[in-house]
Amino acid sequence: MISSLFFYIISSLLFSNISWPVLNLENHGQVIKRWETESFGQRLKEMETLDLSAHSVAVLDLDSDFFVFEKNSDESLPIASISKLMSALVFMDLDIDFDAYYKIKQDDRRLGGRDYLFLGEEVKNIDLLALALIASDNTAVIALISSSGISEEEFVSRMNEKAKEMKLYKTYFEDPTGLSYKNVSSAKEVALIAREALSRKEIVDLSRLYEYSFETKNGRKKNINSTNELLLGLKDTGIKGNVIAGKTGYNDLAGYCLSLDFSLEGGQKFISVVLNSSSIKNRFLDTEKIAEKIDSIYK
Repeated sequence: MISSLFFYIISSLLFSNISWPVLNLENHGQVIKRWETESFGQRLKEMETLDLSAHSVAVLDLDSDFFVFEKNSDESLPIASISKLMSALVFMDLDIDFDAYYKIKQDDRRLGGRDYLFLGEEVKNIDLLALALIASDNTAVIALISSSGISEEEFVSRMNEKAKEMKLYKTYFEDPTGLSYKNVSSAKEVALIAREALSRKEIVDLSRLYEYSFETKNGRKKNINSTNELLLGLKDTGIKGNVIAGKTGYNDLAGYCLSLDFSLEGGQKFISVVLNSSSIKNRFLDTEKIAEKIDSIYK
C-alpha cells in the first residue's frame, strides 16, 4: 500500500507539468495545428520562401482541413472561369437528365475561347457539362442551364445561395460562366468550393480529364482538350503523386488563375489555389513550385 502511494506521488510530480498531445480523430485538424507550433511549423515556414507571381494563394491540406500556406488568401478577387466549379455544383442539385440531348440555340451563344458548339447541334447534357469543366466552354454552361428548364437569373441566384450555405462570405456571382468581372471569391474560399466539388464524382470524373471526345446526335465527332496542362502530371517537379482534378480561370481583371487538387506519393491530398498569376505559364509554374515544396515538407 505504501509503495503504491509512493509511486503515485512520484508519478504525479514527474508528469503533472507535461501536456501530452491528444489524438482527436473527429477533428484531427487540431493535431496539425499543434504541430504548427513545433518542428512541423518550422518546416511549413519554408513555404514563405517561394517566389510566386500569384497575388493570392491558398493551400489546403485535405486530410486535416488546415491551410498550410496562405498569401493574401482572404482578399476578394475576380475568379473568372473558376466560377464554373460552383456552376457544376448547382447543376448537381438540379433534376437534369444527363443522357438527354439539347439543341443549341442562338441565345445560348457566349464569347470566349474556342467554339465547340454550333447553332442547331444536338448535344447530350453530360457532354455540355464536360465542355464546361474541361474546355471551360461558356456556351456549354448557358446551354445546360437552358436544358435544365430554369432561367439564367435563377441559376445565378442558386449559385449565390449555395455560397451562403457554404459560409463563403467573400464569394459572389454575377453570371454562371465567369465572364463577368463581378464574379469574385478569395483563394481560401475557392479552395473550399474545390473541396466541395471533390465530393461529387460526376465533377471529379470530368475535371480530371485532359482530353475528351463525344458525338452530336447526328454523329459528328468532337474532340476537346483541357485548358489545364497540369492534368498531364506534375512532370517538372519530380513528385511521384497524382493530379486529381483542376480548373483554370482567366479574364483581364482576374489574371491567370488555377485551382488544382493533387496528392503526394504518401497519399496526402491538397488543394492549391493561385489567383492573378502573371501569365499562363506562371499559373502552372506557381502551382508546381507549391506542390514541390509541399512534397519536401511532408516527406
